[in-house]
Amino acid sequence: MLTKTTTLNSYQAALGMKKRLTAPMRACASWAMLEEHDKILDMCCGDGALLNSLNEKMRLTLCGLCEQPEQARAVREMLDDADVISGRVDDIPWRDDSFDIVLLPACVKGDAARRAIEEAYRVLHQGGQFVMASSHMQLSENGLSRREMMRLMQETGFTAVSCRKNLFCGALVGFKPRKEEK
Repeated sequence: MLTKTTTLNSYQAALGMKKRLTAPMRACASWAMLEEHDKILDMCCGDGALLNSLNEKMRLTLCGLCEQPEQARAVREMLDDADVISGRVDDIPWRDDSFDIVLLPACVKGDAARRAIEEAYRVLHQGGQFVMASSHMQLSENGLSRREMMRLMQETGFTAVSCRKNLFCGALVGFKPRKEEK
C-alpha cells in the first residue's frame, strides 16, 4: 500500500538523480529572455528539472506549480529557496503582476489551454514574457494548431506573439504589453 511518506520518498529518490531536460523544457529555456534576479514561474514544474537548470545558470527567484502536493514538497526540498506549491495551471494561486517570466513546458488540453494562457497573462508583470512549449506537429495534443494557440494568446492580450522553433519542440512566445504599448 502506498502512503504519503512512501510517495514522497519515491519523488525524493527520483529528484536525487540528475534529471535531463525534456524537449519542451529545453524549448522554454532556450527562448526565455532571462536576467539576473528575475522572478520566474514554471506553471508545470514536475520534478523541478527546468527550475534546477535555470537556477544553476543565474540568480533567479524561482516559483513552481505542481499538481501533486508530495511532488511540490520534494521539489521545494531540492531547491531550497524556491516557492513551489500544489495547484493547477488554469487556476494559479499567485497575485496579479507577480512574475517577470512565466514558462509552460507542457501541453494543456481543451478549455484548460485558454484558461492557462489567461492565468499566465494575469500573473505576469507588464512587459513580462510568456513562453509555452509547442509541438512541431500540425495539431497539438489539445486539438489546436500552433496558429490557433497564437491567436488565443493575442486575444488574451499578449503582443509580439511568435512561434520559435527548436530541434524537437518549438515554443510560442508572447509579451504582456506595458501601459504605454496598449
